[in-house]
Amino acid sequence: MKRTALPMRLLYVGVSLLGGLALLGGCAPAVAPQVPVTVGLLPTSTATPFRPHTATPPSLVAAGMPSATPLPPSPTARPRLALATSTPLPPPSPTPRPHATATLPLSPSPRPSPPPPPLVHTPLPPPSSRSETAHPAQSALSRGRGAYVTGSSDPDEAEIAWLSRFAIVHAGGLLDPLPSDVIARLRNAGVHTLLVYDWLPATYHYTDGESDDPLTQWLYDNRDWASLNPDGPFPHCTEEGYDWCEDYYFDLGDETVRQERVDYLVQTVRDLGYDGVFFDWSNSQFLDEDAFASIREEYESRHPDLPYAEAIGLFYQALREAGLVVQSNQGFRDAEAILPSVNYDMTESYGTTDETFGAKLRIVGQGEQEVPQTVYYPVSDNPRHGSLRDTLDVIDWLESLRVYTGQGYGGVVYMNYAAPEWQPTANPHVFRPVTPRNAIYYGYALAQLVGEIGYTEVPWDHTLERSEVYFYGLGQPVHATYQALPRGGYVRYYTHGLALVGEWQHPTTLVLRDASIPAQGWAYDPYTQTWLPIREHTIRLTVKPEPDPLTNRMAPLGRIIVYIATPG
Repeated sequence: MKRTALPMRLLYVGVSLLGGLALLGGCAPAVAPQVPVTVGLLPTSTATPFRPHTATPPSLVAAGMPSATPLPPSPTARPRLALATSTPLPPPSPTPRPHATATLPLSPSPRPSPPPPPLVHTPLPPPSSRSETAHPAQSALSRGRGAYVTGSSDPDEAEIAWLSRFAIVHAGGLLDPLPSDVIARLRNAGVHTLLVYDWLPATYHYTDGESDDPLTQWLYDNRDWASLNPDGPFPHCTEEGYDWCEDYYFDLGDETVRQERVDYLVQTVRDLGYDGVFFDWSNSQFLDEDAFASIREEYESRHPDLPYAEAIGLFYQALREAGLVVQSNQGFRDAEAILPSVNYDMTESYGTTDETFGAKLRIVGQGEQEVPQTVYYPVSDNPRHGSLRDTLDVIDWLESLRVYTGQGYGGVVYMNYAAPEWQPTANPHVFRPVTPRNAIYYGYALAQLVGEIGYTEVPWDHTLERSEVYFYGLGQPVHATYQALPRGGYVRYYTHGLALVGEWQHPTTLVLRDASIPAQGWAYDPYTQTWLPIREHTIRLTVKPEPDPLTNRMAPLGRIIVYIATPG
């Protein structure tokens, strides 16, 4: 979620790359693997990005979610926020300042928000390649609509065309939404769900004379009871050195506060033309940090019988009942309270991430500068000496949390980040950034290995993240989970293809045999743009790993293979 400068991701990178990952307590069973810490800072922009998957996960029944007892009415009447039904929202502030808030729903509601879009493999006209058009099976090969994508709040024509190819688009924030004409074009192109960014726990009150939005103004006017820090501290604005704001934290345990915010968001989101909200800081873990100690203590003194995570759930539930789609960022950290009430959750940097390690290159048109590298083992204790098994242990644990999900749950978005590949020009001392194909395919195949949603951003240049891999439909999973291969790696078989992930140090030929593979036909490898014969439900695929300069060994790789059956 780099387009929004998401706070959690930034702290995570700093912690993990320094060599050790801590596990925040209270969010996982004792046997859970270490999960990167990703709570701490606040968003620095309202622009938003996001992404999901192609396989429709099984619907699971929410497990044992304690229902929160309604709070007693306040002894004194509290002012309500007047929401004009036809008055347009004030325009975004001239400076790109962050502004967001959010919370989560609990059990399935009687009026649930729309279900996840049907990710039907509707053919779309993709760019052709020489190898595709030359093969007799090409006429049977089609691409469908991608599952999930993130984007900017002011896309150009090329980005609009890219966003139009996905079912779910997460772009723009409450104060800098997509232009209405862009939204109309995305709808006409078949985009099913539009998500806008918001910040769950708090909002910025401007102290430099700039006007607040109506909800922030209401919270500020009633801060003595509606916020958890009416007299400060203001941890985020202080930490970031912002002298133009104070960050006030919503008392989500107060029923009136929750309802005011729900009413405002429902009207605002619909007026802007969106379908739902992506909430950053979507769990209670930030309250464990020292900077938020007084805010945590204030909440607990007011609501000793309603944990903050459950209050988040009540808030999300109300939004879902009002018809909005809700996506949380790392709601899994309070899985029992939050996952029953969201349509989607998100992880960040569990497949790949990007970071700088002091390497400098001369870049075409930009001169010499420090450049990032892709980190393939961000969840390992040491990313230079990690393993795919470390990553899969975390992913397997995340999948075990599906027992807490509720009706309408669409899956986890595995959001990854990658650095460009640096390609030498005619001058071997000058480089140009190109699409990091290996990292993108690896991140997507990892998500497909567990039937989830995958997307990789390239923060250096977002145009370099536009890969055709997202549009090849694999169909439905055939077996309950992925399988280990005799010569290394892991495979997940689908009705129309397979996903493959592994670590190999040399070119290796794999024999992929399963009854779900057609008896005969062709298998297409989009990465190499080659066709492989299928004989007796068997595909022979040679994988050729590529060097990883960070670890000084071959990088892990991921592949998507699509079947084209031919008559027997």
